[in-house]
Amino acid sequence: MVAGLTPADHEISIEDDNISPVSARPDADLVGISLMLVCQAPRAFAIADAYRRLGVPVVIGGLSAGPLAGSCRPHADAVVVGEAEGNWPRVLRDARLGRLRPAYVRRGLAPPGAFALPRRDLLDPAGYAYRGLPMMSLLETSRGCCFSCPQCQVPGISGARLRIRPLRKTVEDASAIEGERVYIVDNSLEQDEAYEKRLFGALAGLGKRWVSHSISDTPAILKLAETAGWWFVLQTVTSASPRVAERIRRYHDHGIAVGAFVTLGFDEQGPDSFERIVDFLKETRVDTAEFNLLTPFPGTPLFERLKAQGRLLHEDWGRYNTDNVVFQPKLMSPERLRRGFLWAWREYYRDQSQAERMFHIYRRLGDLKDWKPAAEPAGRVIPHQEAGPTAVWGRTIPSVPRRRAPRRSGP
Repeated sequence: MVAGLTPADHEISIEDDNISPVSARPDADLVGISLMLVCQAPRAFAIADAYRRLGVPVVIGGLSAGPLAGSCRPHADAVVVGEAEGNWPRVLRDARLGRLRPAYVRRGLAPPGAFALPRRDLLDPAGYAYRGLPMMSLLETSRGCCFSCPQCQVPGISGARLRIRPLRKTVEDASAIEGERVYIVDNSLEQDEAYEKRLFGALAGLGKRWVSHSISDTPAILKLAETAGWWFVLQTVTSASPRVAERIRRYHDHGIAVGAFVTLGFDEQGPDSFERIVDFLKETRVDTAEFNLLTPFPGTPLFERLKAQGRLLHEDWGRYNTDNVVFQPKLMSPERLRRGFLWAWREYYRDQSQAERMFHIYRRLGDLKDWKPAAEPAGRVIPHQEAGPTAVWGRTIPSVPRRRAPRRSGP
């Protein structure tokens, strides 16, 4: 996105540390580091320090740069707080003149018509594929979220009001994507049902398969989504909710696969929650599930509340990755919460691995109209893979003995 805001007289290259480790190059005139996740901060700071030792000025921005601005400053010549639109051109101007300021803080939010267009042409497609299958392209159609969940960073960064990109620009951007599968990164499309209807209608003729966070489950919207080629949705699950069960059924009825995004560690969840939630996922036949530990990210209401209550265990940002317990749960010990979390991963994928479930979903891509969730675990069609927070699809990780989570027991 930042590359899309950079004038054409600048030479740009993108290095993705998730694909290949970044090596500091002394020939750069300016380095911008996008700090998206809190847990990426230690690595981002190490990269920044390496470039600065070579005399290359470094700018740190991104979703987590604002909440971690104080931690970023010792490692950067400048920190960008807020959205890049309006901020980045000032950074480039000052860098050209050799007088970067310590901080660039955007006041207010960018108007939807000014949202940057991504420079997908700067990415090497070979780095974003698995066994020849290209990864999904990303598309942004709106910013902001009115739901204001206490653990979410989005309202604090992008605002609590939905800002909708002009539909014409969204369609133009989507049409330029070469791949078939597109992940709409918006935090929540279901904030505005009228917009959902307009968007799904506009996307229907593009021949894409769409992935997104949960969408409204009214008959009219689901019909539009099915016609547009909606393929997969991520549905938040925190309990065995009858309302969520009905929503999952409706998605399936319209040929939409469901990935459960499960968060464990809320104050109302006790040691008996793990088994109830896993049983719920199996009963509703969600197609895949991702388990996460509740994490109080800096800048969120949850972080402020737990800090005021003295319940934060530390501020070691590298461990704020939804895989470690970083606060004192209300109804169990930190050790009991993590043990239940690991059990949930293994128990849910005990009969059918994560890779096998994804294979089933991909196999149905070509025939969405007649798609139905698998009633029974499929035969093993690809090598077994252990599921878990450190698993890589297609690569086996060491397994540990499975233990049934005891009901209402202590750690």
